[in-house]
Amino acid sequence: MNTVAAQQTRQSGFTLVELLVVMMIIGIAISMATLSIGGDDAASRAEEEIEKFLLEARFVSEQAVLDYELIGLFWTPRTPGNSTRQRWCYEWRQQRYQEWTPVSDALEEHCLPEGMQLEIRVEGEEWEYDPRDEEPSPVLIFAPSGEATAYEMAILPDGVDAGEAQRVEVSPLGDVTWLNREERRKWEQDL
Repeated sequence: MNTVAAQQTRQSGFTLVELLVVMMIIGIAISMATLSIGGDDAASRAEEEIEKFLLEARFVSEQAVLDYELIGLFWTPRTPGNSTRQRWCYEWRQQRYQEWTPVSDALEEHCLPEGMQLEIRVEGEEWEYDPRDEEPSPVLIFAPSGEATAYEMAILPDGVDAGEAQRVEVSPLGDVTWLNREERRKWEQDL
């Protein structure tokens, strides 16, 4: 009689694996719906670019400490072959033997989409690209100690209000923050 009751108990309910599979399916469905609904407007593209940059910056920050290397960020304007407009491109480089070399194949040069404006402040000063500079300096450096250059960056799509610029900040302690998300969180907490 105890075995019959035990079998009935085992048969009712869901296993943890079944619940996790259902949750994963729901998550995938929500992501696909979000991607299909979230249009291709300039503001969405700016958010995607900032998110990509943010993930790379956090990865590079950790890599600098783990590999005990200086890793720098270099921005340059480029005009792709099939375009008439300049696009801002960035690349992460590590300093080895007094030279800046690419970090890895996984972090190749990345260019912002056409129509994206870039504003950068380094150590509180507005940064401007100098095309005459044969040996450009990095605008942001992550040190092996975990420290970094004080750095602020904003990406603003053409034709969009300046208040909609996506902003990232790197503190001297190496903390990388997406300011728009932090402001939204604070605003929601105040409600």
